[in-house]
Amino acid sequence: MAYPRSIPHHNNNFNTLRLVMPTWPTANIKLSKMKWNTAYHIYEAGAILVIILSWWLWATDQNINQGIHWQSFDGVMERSLTRGQVASQKAVKDLREDVRKNGNSREGLARIERALVLQKRTQKIIATLDKAKKRLNTMPSGAYCKVSNWLIAQGEAHRIKKKLDQHVNWLNWEHRDLVEPFEKFAKGNPAGNQDFAHYYFEYASPAEASLILSFKQVIIRRYEAQLLKKLGAGDLSSGCSINWVEAGVWAPTDIIQAGDTYTADLFISTGARVRDLKMQINQTPLMIQDGQGRVAFQTQGVGRQFWEAKVIWRLAGRDTTVTQRVPLEVLPK
Repeated sequence: MAYPRSIPHHNNNFNTLRLVMPTWPTANIKLSKMKWNTAYHIYEAGAILVIILSWWLWATDQNINQGIHWQSFDGVMERSLTRGQVASQKAVKDLREDVRKNGNSREGLARIERALVLQKRTQKIIATLDKAKKRLNTMPSGAYCKVSNWLIAQGEAHRIKKKLDQHVNWLNWEHRDLVEPFEKFAKGNPAGNQDFAHYYFEYASPAEASLILSFKQVIIRRYEAQLLKKLGAGDLSSGCSINWVEAGVWAPTDIIQAGDTYTADLFISTGARVRDLKMQINQTPLMIQDGQGRVAFQTQGVGRQFWEAKVIWRLAGRDTTVTQRVPLEVLPK
């Protein structure tokens, strides 16, 4: 699975703090479109089976807290999305370097421009789903009616489907010279006379609905990865490398209103076993879980601001500290 996101017209939300040590050559992994579509359908079928099981447990009043399980699955998806964001940024960086080494040809610069536009459009649609997931996460765990009312009755799922379809249409038109058309993945169940909204969300809990949207985000990242590779941005597979460490900061936006809660994640990706991992924000330690530290604070004042992210680890007997000043624009209410 590719390794995270974005905000409309903001390309600098992801800041890389990196220390890259010598690596073994990565293995080239090539998936044909047929294999990817097959894997997609198998994965979606599995997800639907799990959701059906949860409906049965709910309907038969089984005393099981399913929300914890959905949150666990969603956590796996979120980590996959983070890795996908890291891989995307690195791929375009490598593409820039390759074009520079070859004299900044017109064709090379055009490929860079296409890659940047692709990244921006990918970030925009993923941010749309992030916004929906954020609202779902504010609902109580058993708020089935609230989910149905918002996503179906109020039409939010229909709007999401429209945007997903538009994104795939754009991918297929703008990159028709590179790949066969991508399949749309916001479909319903014609045999059961159910549209996208009813098929996925009619009986979904907030955690289930969020998981479904995360899965759609993973597909978006997969499509982006295939196109970046066609544009010459390298192999985006995780590969088989050792002794590399890359730390980063991801934030859903760098523009926020005064008094709102700002969130971000510090994370570390590594092919080696690091020790004594620590993360800090403005010299304050963060709790680390699965290699990630969650940042959350209420904004104060207005104007251009910065906060300091720090990741510390020990590898091969040597301590490494990487620090990043992360920009933030606070707007008045």
